[in-house]
Amino acid sequence: MKLNGSYTFPIARDTLWAALMDPEVIGACLPGVQSFSAVAPDTYAFEVGFRVGIVSGAYKGTLEVRDVDAPNSYRMVVQGAGIRTDMKGEGSVALTPDDATTTTLTFDGDVNVTGILARVGQRMMGTVAKQQIDRLFQCLSAKAG
Repeated sequence: MKLNGSYTFPIARDTLWAALMDPEVIGACLPGVQSFSAVAPDTYAFEVGFRVGIVSGAYKGTLEVRDVDAPNSYRMVVQGAGIRTDMKGEGSVALTPDDATTTTLTFDGDVNVTGILARVGQRMMGTVAKQQIDRLFQCLSAKAG
């Protein structure tokens, strides 16, 4: 599944960058997150619960931040697993200042989900992913602003 888009934040780039790099902010803003903690430099373990259609469950995984070019961009690699479901993904995030107080965040990535979640929730996964991304960025805007 391909995920991409852009969001404009009423926040200066450095402030938005600091929020994106703060595990407490990200852990609080990721929808369904039950835990989010650093396990190594630029590597985080997470537990998340979510529902897609009739399939719901808890999933554990890691998120690794790579190729950091502060405060401009980074890549991330995500891996996770749950009940008969595996997920792997990779993506990039770029911040572009529009002016001194506004920043556009652009993201692009691919996620591969296999197992029961992919079979049962395949038609709805794109819609659910978009909703979760919107919730993440709304929360991030509130916490960083």
